[in-house]
Amino acid sequence: MNFFKKLKENMEKDRKTLKQLSFRQKIQFIRDYYKGQAFVLFCICLLIFYAGDAWITAQKETVLEGFFTNDEENLFPAGQIAKDFSAYLGLSPDQQVLFDDSLFVRPGSGGDYETSSQSKIVAYISARELDFLVTTEELTAYYCKNFPLYDLEELLPEDLKEQLKDDFYYAQDGSKTHKACAVSLADSRFAKGIASGDAAPHYLMAFSYTEHADTLLQFLEYAFDTD
Repeated sequence: MNFFKKLKENMEKDRKTLKQLSFRQKIQFIRDYYKGQAFVLFCICLLIFYAGDAWITAQKETVLEGFFTNDEENLFPAGQIAKDFSAYLGLSPDQQVLFDDSLFVRPGSGGDYETSSQSKIVAYISARELDFLVTTEELTAYYCKNFPLYDLEELLPEDLKEQLKDDFYYAQDGSKTHKACAVSLADSRFAKGIASGDAAPHYLMAFSYTEHADTLLQFLEYAFDTD
């Protein structure tokens, strides 16, 4: 409160000065004498915006949450995919899908960004909030051994399993069970029209604890243009 009181007092004090200046001089005066306060106000407004956005997000029912990592070719623009998939599902205003395409992981890297991305993935899985992960083949091989994943041959209905069976990624999970741990998205709507046809495919893994299995199946149907 002292900050705003002081700001008000300064403005009252300088009001007479401003009246005597030209428009350009007024701009220069404000910029020189109020830039500190303006920066603080900007930070406060930014904090209020993000806090409000987080509060609004928390009030909605999340029907599906997924991460896309190492998206160097921008195949998975999370915001646009979330918007399109929400329309596909016909979500109500109090429902939402949450996707994040900003993560980048490099096994063995000690870089701050890679470490932060890996920590976020592990944290969301530990909290059982993440429904699926889309990442590179290298990371798929790594995560299959460590994360609780669905066997896609058991999860998918027969028609979708038949359509995608040639795109399954088989590996042993942490319990040494050989299963379809992931599915390649090379033939999905996300890979269509990419600049390089030789681009390494990304794979989708479904976490076995998800409470949104039905919505996850709908996402796969959407991804592969299933009627």
